[in-house]
Amino acid sequence: EEIHRSAYLQQQAVETGERTVVGVNAFQEEEGEPRIGQPDYSALELRQRQGLAELRARRNNVTVRAALDRVQSAARGEDNLMPTILEAVKALATLGEISDALREVWGTYDAQRSIR
Repeated sequence: EEIHRSAYLQQQAVETGERTVVGVNAFQEEEGEPRIGQPDYSALELRQRQGLAELRARRNNVTVRAALDRVQSAARGEDNLMPTILEAVKALATLGEISDALREVWGTYDAQRSIR
């Protein structure tokens, strides 16, 4: 009760101006909220797309597809997924391709459907 009363009295003193808190009830700046600019990621996106296209052009797509098929096979069973995922990465499969392979087996989580 004593802590509650002390906090209440301190807040009253701040609100009435009896107690000065810099930036709260005194010496406030009237500039408004700072503007945080949105960076332009279009150049980065272009470089990423070009790099991905180059990767897909130089890799062996048959090896990648076989590695992704092994990832799916392991996901259907109870095998350890890590070795097959690492194999897919070494074959230059992308994170998106590996994720898509797992989504094909497991699907995606939908919070609305799981609540009953």
